[in-house]
Amino acid sequence: MALSNTKVRIVTAAVVAPFAMLCFINYYSALGLVSAVVMIATYEYLAFSLKKEEIPTLRLAICAVVVLNTIFYGLILAKMGTAVDPSFRPELVFVMSMITISALTLVGVSDISKAKLFITNGAFSLIYISFNLSFFFPIYIQFGGFIALTGLIAVWVFDIGAFFVGCRLGKIRISPTYSPKKSLEGVVGGYIFTLLFMVLFVRIGSWLGLYEISAFGLVDFAILAFVISFFGTLGDVTESALKRFHGVKDSGDTLPGHGGMLDRIDGLLFATPVFYVFLNILS
Repeated sequence: MALSNTKVRIVTAAVVAPFAMLCFINYYSALGLVSAVVMIATYEYLAFSLKKEEIPTLRLAICAVVVLNTIFYGLILAKMGTAVDPSFRPELVFVMSMITISALTLVGVSDISKAKLFITNGAFSLIYISFNLSFFFPIYIQFGGFIALTGLIAVWVFDIGAFFVGCRLGKIRISPTYSPKKSLEGVVGGYIFTLLFMVLFVRIGSWLGLYEISAFGLVDFAILAFVISFFGTLGDVTESALKRFHGVKDSGDTLPGHGGMLDRIDGLLFATPVFYVFLNILS
């Protein structure tokens, strides 16, 4: 008998989640994980955003540029460490990648309207996916792998809490146009789950000697949980808007029961950069 969608989701999560968590034991394995996720998510985004443009080799070339950009950016940050060199900004890697995407497009496309689509969608994927997800690198370097892992799992916990609370209690729709199933009750429930998780998880990490920065207070946890909840929801709704514009239900079928990789990291794309900002403010 076929498994229900919920059971498939649980099985997939049970396989993928431990692997992803183990990757945070080392900076370079985390870099590899982020790069692999960026590759799959970028391929999915370019596949549905450029589905009417029959130039698959150019899509693959742009995807390769975005992935290499992620790898080089992570390696440069690792080499720099926490030192600040005013003579060089690692973000210049993104500028060079943008130039490369433009050059590849101008060489491979003769139709002006198609060229614009490839350049704009390539540049968007570079910032939307690679740049935003790459904030795991400075989080890891400045605050340690445990805190980076905390941010990752917190988004998962929020999604799970919001899903189950929203299914049972959701009545007030927060985005009927772009994401009709999202409810205020679900977001609040997800926030409570996230706050409880962060307090317990970070405290346990501190007791085990894995917590590498000064302890947060309850107010700090409340702020960080709000950041995860608010920006995770915003990221989710944003991806829903993109999919609706392009007429697709899921970004792909990479993860059975979950849809595509981009569907699973949409919240992370907005939550991770702001999580990094507030870690710096509160630490």
